[in-house]
Amino acid sequence: MTENAGAPFGLPIGEAAQRMLRARGLEATVTLASVLAAWEDVVGSQVAAHAQPRRLHASTLTVEVDDPSWATQLQFLSAGILSRLSERLPGSSPTSLSLRVARRGQGRPTEGP
Repeated sequence: MTENAGAPFGLPIGEAAQRMLRARGLEATVTLASVLAAWEDVVGSQVAAHAQPRRLHASTLTVEVDDPSWATQLQFLSAGILSRLSERLPGSSPTSLSLRVARRGQGRPTEGP
């Protein structure tokens, strides 16, 4: 039996899982799922009611908002959001936000911020 950093059979399970996900192109999907799980804690319930992460590509998180005023608000909050995501997801968090407004009928009805 080979020992490596206290893990039997070679790699620690977390590293082995990351390698497997990366090899299958699923790492961004797992990171997006982690972002979704942390989203309300990171942005607060009021913002989360109007803005939802939709896609992660090349470390850019696309967030869909239900009104243009929320896009403006999130633009101002983006540095803090990215910082809190980095604290929650070290090493795999997004480094930029892309904001888009949902087409009418796709987002939730809302009032501005």
